[in-house]
Amino acid sequence: MMHQHDQEDRVRQILSDLTAVPVAEIKIGDRLREDLGLDSVGSMELLSMLAEEFDIDVEMEEAAAVADVAGLMALARRHLE
Repeated sequence: MMHQHDQEDRVRQILSDLTAVPVAEIKIGDRLREDLGLDSVGSMELLSMLAEEFDIDVEMEEAAAVADVAGLMALARRHLE
């Protein structure tokens, strides 16, 4: 089972891959759209990458409610428990 710290590192890495923002610059309070520049296509790609990385199935409504890095990490945690 993946530890929480490892999950958060993977989430940051995925975000970095999608946004070209260096991993070290991605903060827990960063907003996905406003701070990291993720658009609707990027959001769909993010959802797909998270599902593949963590082998989880996230509903569109649940994913749409996530606005920041903290929310994204909480979503991953909920589905992995």
